[in-house]
Amino acid sequence: CSREARSQAAAAPFPMRRGVNLGNALEAPREGDWGYRIEAGHLRAIGDAGFDGVRLPVRWDVHADRDGRIDAAFLSRVHEVVSWAVDLDIKVQLDVHHYDALIQNPNQETGRFLSLWRHLGESFASAPPGLLFELLNEPNGPAWDGARLRDLQAAALETVRQSNLERLVVLGPGNWQNIDALTQWRPPEDKNIAVSVHYYEPHAFTHQHAAWLGADAPVFGRGWGTDEDRAAINLHIRQAAEWAQRTGYALQLGEFGVNPAVPLDQRAAWIRTVRDACVVYGIGWCVWDFAGAFPIWDRERGEIIPEMRNALFARDAWIVDD
Repeated sequence: CSREARSQAAAAPFPMRRGVNLGNALEAPREGDWGYRIEAGHLRAIGDAGFDGVRLPVRWDVHADRDGRIDAAFLSRVHEVVSWAVDLDIKVQLDVHHYDALIQNPNQETGRFLSLWRHLGESFASAPPGLLFELLNEPNGPAWDGARLRDLQAAALETVRQSNLERLVVLGPGNWQNIDALTQWRPPEDKNIAVSVHYYEPHAFTHQHAAWLGADAPVFGRGWGTDEDRAAINLHIRQAAEWAQRTGYALQLGEFGVNPAVPLDQRAAWIRTVRDACVVYGIGWCVWDFAGAFPIWDRERGEIIPEMRNALFARDAWIVDD
């Protein structure tokens, strides 16, 4: 990153500095539907690798009734995974993922969403401070302009605070938690909140030939890794960091990754460039994902892919002058 960036004061630190998403497991309609189930050994491997936290995406709405009451067996399973992590001193960022009905029909689903968070807050009220709540993953679409999203987040935050007065709550802007959406959004007032944004740019590179997109999968058409490519990432991450510095919020890059249809050396180069920018600008990072659609874990060998490990934990950050 630029010399100017290295001289800037860091924003308040996000408590999870080096995270990985346990994606494609509990946010599937049923755990295992998307090819991955979380195991206790995975959490041990995550801690041994040097990660200090996991983000746990959960699709709660398909396991809850209309009043937001969660199926007991499913809730017990989530508690089990959370306990595996916290027993290893691994932080957990627990979120509401893939609540598509709320995104598409806010008038019909807002009450249920708030009830869901009331039950979640009560269920996890005794958990240690290493458990973080993330209210809603990737709000998007025309129904969620800045004002409406802020109102929903304020109401959900008030609901959580009824049972969790001090727990850190993570929020994000609209437009899929895009960095560019930060300028049109401001979190509701509260002393224990932090902000998370997501990053997959250029989308045509990170999602090229992605199998689940079928004929709609983009084609990048060239190798990635020019000085201009790296400078573009540096600029985006710097913009996010500058927003955090202006507003005083702890900031996390809560998702970033490249799908495995992209050659491994290209994936690793992109991931390292993003990670390096996060390190230089003082942003916590959480890669997508462990063993799902953008894996850093080799299921057959039972280990983190060496190139991914090097990209995420290299000691020195590359420097890109922009």
